[in-house]
Amino acid sequence: MSRKKPSQEVMGRLSRRERQIMEIVYGRGGATSQEVHQNMANAPSYSAVRAQMRVLVEKGFLKHQRIGLK
Repeated sequence: MSRKKPSQEVMGRLSRRERQIMEIVYGRGGATSQEVHQNMANAPSYSAVRAQMRVLVEKGFLKHQRIGLK
């Protein structure tokens, strides 16, 4: 998942967990949910990370790209 980095004003409206995910994704230039989970301090469950990333996609902060099996 990747996207153009939002402004500080927009980032300020995200939850702490959402900001943490966004920082990992932008720092890596894109990341899978597994990569985000592995790089989070005090990470919640893997499914919680996936759900939060899905919310960020719905909000328009990230783009989803399927890689691998269809």
